[in-house]
Amino acid sequence: MNSSMLEKISAVWTLATGRPLPFLPEPKEIPEDFPVWFPLIGLAVGLLCAVTAWIDVWLFGAFAGSMLSGVLIALLLEILTAWRGFNGSALFAMRLFPKKTDAAPDKFTAQPMFFGAVFFAVRAIMLAAAVQAGGAAWLVAVMLCAYFAREELSAAATPSGRELIRSNPGERRKGAVAGCVLMLLFILVSRRIWGAAGMFLLTWLTSWYLIKRSENGTLDFDRSAFDTAAYLIETALLVLTVICVHR
Repeated sequence: MNSSMLEKISAVWTLATGRPLPFLPEPKEIPEDFPVWFPLIGLAVGLLCAVTAWIDVWLFGAFAGSMLSGVLIALLLEILTAWRGFNGSALFAMRLFPKKTDAAPDKFTAQPMFFGAVFFAVRAIMLAAAVQAGGAAWLVAVMLCAYFAREELSAAATPSGRELIRSNPGERRKGAVAGCVLMLLFILVSRRIWGAAGMFLLTWLTSWYLIKRSENGTLDFDRSAFDTAAYLIETALLVLTVICVHR
């Protein structure tokens, strides 16, 4: 694999997760075809989560393995994204519960950190419940949808009115097609048509709604909002997964 391809992989991974890969060259710029890579990164992350769950269940049994998987995968997802989801949910709490004191607006306090910890615990519980019900493979669908959401949300408008991450409309369509194709393949393999289709529809509608709000100027969409929205969508998908696998 040539150096330009490695640099492209490094750039897209850093863009999607917020954490560079240490063994790849430092990215110099965002590649034009980055949208099509987002669903592929989601597929890679989903497979990593599913394999982790399968190994834990194989080593420790269904109950203990699923409990361990819930914590490990939740922690793994935070590490992969440089804790952007946890920090973003804490900042989101600061907007929901503004302080009446003169503390700095970006300083974490007990209340928002508690909110972030609650979200982390909910995610770990949902992951454990899905794995215990034999839904480890569904984590692939969750991550496919979550990174499809990131690809879509990258088109949201910033406070200045420009796209959060500028991209060619043709490349963005390729990214959407890649996400649809990968999700369709999952549906064909899992044969869970309505559950997987519902997850994908929820992802698309939520992303579309947030993009429209940013375009109308009713939502200031910066990188922090991008990370927080993707994190909340991912958490909602985990809850939906538990509902699907326990039906």
